[in-house]
Amino acid sequence: MTLSSDQAAVPLQAWLRIQREAPSLDERAAALRRAVLGCPQVRQAWYLSWQPASRTYAQDDGGPRLPPGQGDPLAASDQALFEALTTQPCLSLETVRQLPCWLAGRLRRAAIHHGQALALSLEEGGAGLLLLQVDENAGLEWLPWLRELLAQLVGLAGGMARSAPLLSADPQPALLLDEQAHPLEFNQALQTLLGERSLAQVGALLPVNHLPLVRACLQQSRAIEAVEAQDGERILIWNFIPDVAEQRVLARCREATQEIREQREAARARRLYRLITENTTDLISRHTPDGVFLDATPASWTLLGYWPEELRGMAVDGLLHPQDQLQQAKQAREALEQDGYHTMTYRIRHRDGHYLWFETASRAIRETYTGAVVEVVSVSRDITARIQAEENKRRLEDELAHTTRLITLGELASGIAHEINQPLAAVVNYASASQRYLQGIGGDPAGVDKVAQGLGRITEHANHASAVIKRLRAFLRKGQRRMQALNLAEVAREAVRLCNWEASTAQVAVSDALPDNLPPVFADRVLLEQVLLNLLRNAIEANRDQHPDSASQIRLEADEGNGNLRIRVIDQGPGVSDEQMGKLFTPFYTSKADGLGLGLSMSRSIVEGFGGALEAFPAEGGGLCLECRLPLGRDDESLSNSRG
Repeated sequence: MTLSSDQAAVPLQAWLRIQREAPSLDERAAALRRAVLGCPQVRQAWYLSWQPASRTYAQDDGGPRLPPGQGDPLAASDQALFEALTTQPCLSLETVRQLPCWLAGRLRRAAIHHGQALALSLEEGGAGLLLLQVDENAGLEWLPWLRELLAQLVGLAGGMARSAPLLSADPQPALLLDEQAHPLEFNQALQTLLGERSLAQVGALLPVNHLPLVRACLQQSRAIEAVEAQDGERILIWNFIPDVAEQRVLARCREATQEIREQREAARARRLYRLITENTTDLISRHTPDGVFLDATPASWTLLGYWPEELRGMAVDGLLHPQDQLQQAKQAREALEQDGYHTMTYRIRHRDGHYLWFETASRAIRETYTGAVVEVVSVSRDITARIQAEENKRRLEDELAHTTRLITLGELASGIAHEINQPLAAVVNYASASQRYLQGIGGDPAGVDKVAQGLGRITEHANHASAVIKRLRAFLRKGQRRMQALNLAEVAREAVRLCNWEASTAQVAVSDALPDNLPPVFADRVLLEQVLLNLLRNAIEANRDQHPDSASQIRLEADEGNGNLRIRVIDQGPGVSDEQMGKLFTPFYTSKADGLGLGLSMSRSIVEGFGGALEAFPAEGGGLCLECRLPLGRDDESLSNSRG
């Protein structure tokens, strides 16, 4: 195989330019190595310079290192090879391997045998050699011609004018192009960018339309900037600067892979942000620390009837409901300053004048060094429909509770009649006795005391009957919740009195283990009494089913823990299965033939409305334990919900 002039011209041109610039020997050797590697037959190349002091050849090209030779390195010598190259400038590698020199051992250890060693000096007064390993099937006859060509080029380079100093000194990759976009000159930075590639492959670095760009640059006498080119994974930015007098163009580039990727990612993020902000149904807004709108998304028109530009500069406080202005705004600013975030529910005025319920989550943006709040970003949504649904649900629960109380009254009618008949019968008896004492008072001085005693008893039993009627009226009263601090033991005992007759009829005794020093809970008295009455009646029915003809007991106990007051109703009934336990609080689920299945589900809803919980679990020794947990103290949120 032979090396054509076209194959050699382009890579050698790059080396010649560097040789002409007279950089360090290492740079020239590395450029020579790259140049000859551009020849398709060359598998590997090394340039070694002669070291007179040590009488050895040292590698200067920065390529793969040859292994050390055999024997003592301190006794190493390449003098035989140096003298052989003086008389014969081209030696085959097989010949070199047979010489008594240090390099011969290095070639043998590297298993390099097909190629030639070419005597070639890259600097005046020096000596060196170029080792070329070629393909096994390639001939060696063209290598002496290559050696002559390289030697002549080295000589020519010494007498040639150097390229423009600005080009060679430019730290950025640059090259000169003629009017047909052919490379004329290039600097070391561009060669570094090319790596192992030859100058013929510089087109891979240039923009795909570099020829039209060069022509336009010269024809219009103007620079063309920021043209993007792709080199594998790298992104290059090129600038084309015309030299109209010489009809050439200086092309300079810089690697901008990270910069361009960041710009593209930022552009994608901006597009995504714009899509989100323009299409989200929530209102995203920016505010000053004191609550003045800086900006808002287009959802402001849909939600409030204001376009974003109309809100800019407007104070949020001016849109709040008068009852929310002072408290909500103050709480928000304090929370943002202290915690950095805040969520609040409030009423805000629409442009048309009506008020909407909003839920807003805000986060503070702080100054990096001082930590001061400089801006607030908020996300708001209209929850008017949700608030109205919750209010409707609460009203429906209240209606169900009232209906259940009426049903309970019917079921307790016999007991109520018995409880009222007892004091009324006593009133009749004492009145009759008092009449008799009055008729015979003249003959019985002690009759006056008996009449007075009878009238006192009449008053006592009449008041008792009145109290029963009053309790019934309070229990049946329909109206809004009246949240107040309650003594749980007192409310529980009132519920026990309401179902006393039903319990005694079923031979069920209620064991009162309630402490007298329980802390207060905050709830509606009538609704809480109804919950406890439901739990007690459920326990009475369970005991009656398990012990139809014998006495049984219900235990009522309470304690405090984890910020709650817990009251438990424990029966001695048959208990419930695991399957039934999972459905116990499901509306309209009941195991009773005549039950509605609303008592326990409604009771749980009422307790949850107080901020508590109602749970069921098996009792020790059989039966069921129903535990009602109520938060201690005043619950402002429950109060707000109760007022609607």
